[in-house]
Amino acid sequence: MSWPRDMTKNENLSLFLVSEKHIMSPEFHSRFSWCGGLRKYHVKFGVSNITPRSIGNLREFSDIETGSWYLKSENKLVPVNVENRRSVKLPEWYYKSMCKLVDHEQGLLITGRQELLNPPQTAFKTAIQTRYSDLDFNLHLNTAEYYKFCSDSASMASQSGYYRHFTSDIVHYPVLQIEASFLGECGPAEHLVVYTWQDEKDFTKLYFVIHRKEVRIFQACFIHESKMSTDKVISSL
Repeated sequence: MSWPRDMTKNENLSLFLVSEKHIMSPEFHSRFSWCGGLRKYHVKFGVSNITPRSIGNLREFSDIETGSWYLKSENKLVPVNVENRRSVKLPEWYYKSMCKLVDHEQGLLITGRQELLNPPQTAFKTAIQTRYSDLDFNLHLNTAEYYKFCSDSASMASQSGYYRHFTSDIVHYPVLQIEASFLGECGPAEHLVVYTWQDEKDFTKLYFVIHRKEVRIFQACFIHESKMSTDKVISSL
């Protein structure tokens, strides 16, 4: 997300995503799968939180008639100087204007920084090379690609018999929650290693860490439904 050129004297600022959390209702995948058909939904978007150095956005998809929600999502962004890649403060005019829009009645999904995930020696590993088509307009890896890499890795792990309980392709077990942290940038033609493993106590929790050489650039926790879905799926998410 970039700053509008006519809104600030400093055109070297962009907003970079650092963390996000998604919570899906059990009906989410049925509603948004191929079997769900075309429907109208109510979409709510608001400012969930703001500090001089960060801003949070909250989105909610819900049923127009009943008001029941299907998806709640929150992300946290920080302003960065695109030349030196260092975090900076939000412009004062922007900070003051956004403070007026914060929804104080809506609870936060992201309540704190995600704990550091350390892959065990037994973690399932997948090697990936990034492509130029994976980049966004900031010329680094698109957010969606990180999730795609994790989903592909989880599919390989589940079908190889690495996970317990998930003996079929993981795409048949709906994702109910995702919490992710974006810890570093990544460009094209980079060699990455995706680590995935299962929580020792809760088999529905799958962990992911992506390394570029020895640098951790991404980590996430996916919570899956324990039962296999009968809906026709489009992809892992």
